[in-house]
Amino acid sequence: MSEFQTKLHEAFQQAQTRAAARARELEQEARKVLETLGDRAQAELKVLLASAARGSREQLTALGIELEKLGKKLQEIAVRSTPKAGSTDSASPPQPN
Repeated sequence: MSEFQTKLHEAFQQAQTRAAARARELEQEARKVLETLGDRAQAELKVLLASAARGSREQLTALGIELEKLGKKLQEIAVRSTPKAGSTDSASPPQPN
């Protein structure tokens, strides 16, 4: 029985090691995606701000609505990409201002 327990324990450790490695890979990929999205959001924000500088009051209102939509989308992405409970990563999701 002890030999069976040892083999079971070894198999569990191997599976756990493989799962942890895959989780690290997924986390790295998620970070790359968020970084890319952040860059795109920043570029879009610059374009919207440049347009607003020339715009009227109505355009500023539209800009505010679009910025709010963009912020909500980024928050949704951040929530979906946060590591699950039990992860060894101590990073927390970005906090809204």
